[in-house]
Amino acid sequence: MVRISVIIPTRNREADLRRCLDGLAECAHRLPSGVALAQVLVVDDASTGPEATAAARDTDLPVVLLRNPARLGAGASRRRAVAVADGDVLAFLDDDAVPRGDWLAVAAEVDADRPGITGRVLGFDAGLVSRARQARYDARYRDLRQGTPVNFFACGNGAVLASAFHQVGGFSNEGVGGDNSLARSLDQAGTPARFHPDLVIAHRNGKGWSAALRNAWSAGTNHPQRMTLSDLLDTGRTSAVGDDLAVRELNRALGILHALGRLLPRTGGAAAGPAAVRREPDGRPEPTATRPAPGAGPEPTAAPAPTRGSAR
Repeated sequence: MVRISVIIPTRNREADLRRCLDGLAECAHRLPSGVALAQVLVVDDASTGPEATAAARDTDLPVVLLRNPARLGAGASRRRAVAVADGDVLAFLDDDAVPRGDWLAVAAEVDADRPGITGRVLGFDAGLVSRARQARYDARYRDLRQGTPVNFFACGNGAVLASAFHQVGGFSNEGVGGDNSLARSLDQAGTPARFHPDLVIAHRNGKGWSAALRNAWSAGTNHPQRMTLSDLLDTGRTSAVGDDLAVRELNRALGILHALGRLLPRTGGAAAGPAAVRREPDGRPEPTATRPAPGAGPEPTAAPAPTRGSAR
């Protein structure tokens, strides 16, 4: 029997969390034989009221609700949940994601040879910011195939064998989430994270203009590698991804902002100088506007929100 622990950090997102757990409940109903949902660890990152986690108390899922005494961020929340998780597989979602109906079944496919997988993100909200973010996801996935080794691990849509996770030291404390540190550790152990196109979530991409700007800057300042001036000069061209002019120009601007953050000197894996602006409430790094090489970078035009169990 393969037992899965799902980890979801959340803060002040009642509607998002309810939608996420409803989708996860549909996944649980579609589990194949030999796979069990052991626990759903919801970590409340100091929400301002109990209603924010009402969905975690209303569901029939095996929820374990943890509360942070103060706001610690998504990365610290995940690390806290991992410490008490007892599943064979650790599966990660963000609270503003809706997993496809077969998400848990696909997550259970990890094994000793392929201990970590990350998958596709599809947006379900409308607006320019959402479409621009989706274009960056699509650019990332363009050259990826089933089993392609990648140097990113999306904690909003990823799964890892618990034994392998602990063997390589888990998440680091770098940046906000430490997502990509796990990918580097798995690669150094000879078992790189791999892309699995059937591990699919629908995601609320748009968080507004100010969040998009904050995230682009913060992702740059928290990036472990400093950008060279020559790379910066090329960013205006490579970051302009998308099918229409407005999307391309927004991504160009966000790419340049991200690159400027990466120009700052690195200290301990992050930028020295002024403190990075806080990211969106879930602490999740957006896909950068700079077009990545195949398999590179963090982690999807806006489609209608999926019905429960809708998938393919």
